[in-house]
Amino acid sequence: MRANPIPVVFNPIAGGGRARHQRKEFEDAANREGVSLDWWATEAAGHAVNLAADAAAQGHPLILAFGGDGTYNEVARGLLGTETAMGVVPAGTTSVLAYEFGVPRPVGVSLGALLGGVNRVMRVGVTDRGDIIVIMLSAGPDAVVLERLMPWLKPLGGRVGVAFQAVIELMRPAPMPALKAVVGDSSTDCGWAIVGKSRSYAGPFEACPDADPFAPSLQMVVNRGRSRGSALAFALGVARGTHLSRPGVEGRMLETVRLEGAGGSNPVPYQVDGDFKGHLPVEISIHPKSLVVRLPRV
Repeated sequence: MRANPIPVVFNPIAGGGRARHQRKEFEDAANREGVSLDWWATEAAGHAVNLAADAAAQGHPLILAFGGDGTYNEVARGLLGTETAMGVVPAGTTSVLAYEFGVPRPVGVSLGALLGGVNRVMRVGVTDRGDIIVIMLSAGPDAVVLERLMPWLKPLGGRVGVAFQAVIELMRPAPMPALKAVVGDSSTDCGWAIVGKSRSYAGPFEACPDADPFAPSLQMVVNRGRSRGSALAFALGVARGTHLSRPGVEGRMLETVRLEGAGGSNPVPYQVDGDFKGHLPVEISIHPKSLVVRLPRV
């Protein structure tokens, strides 16, 4: 006799509809594992928060978030402070959190690894505007790209669309972001700041290599340079894992930080877990409630 079905909260349009197309492969994996799945599709932004909260209220011990980082973030918000564990299944464009937790791909392998895995308590970040941070908050050129991402680029898929927009921004004769990171009585002027709750960024790249998802701390990495050349060199350094050895790049551990625009600059955008959220200032700290996550078996 099979146990109660496991709720699967999925975004039908994540990764260009990848979750919808991979559903049969996931169902086949469930049959091999001897479990049943209950598919809960999201219908609008924020819907996954409510679905996850409903699953927790119904006493489900595990809920699977099948999509990208936006879906993971919403499911996490709905489960904060509950005993229901979140398992992340990669079906988005990058699904960064799946890289962070070592969830294997493809989805046919993901399910078995998660069912045989273990639960751990994660500490997420939170902004003074109420957004939670599962992966990172970033203010700088990447947030500019996400804020200005043109609608006609979105159907191309996350990575391709963002890459096109990044090229457009590099050619645009506009001022680069200018901001400062304020920690206690000290401040650091910079052109890019990444505040990580997890190590991974834009895939398997470790922008904040000392960040610990399970500790009540954050790692902030700043690039002091404000030119296009400096931003490009920093981004390439992140991809190569050499950014922290570059001049003008600093990393530090902390529990709270405030990011502000500097020098009367244009409004500086910021993004959370890959989605544009707003403009500085914003304050980041550790959320008082914990999140139970399911890690795959090693």
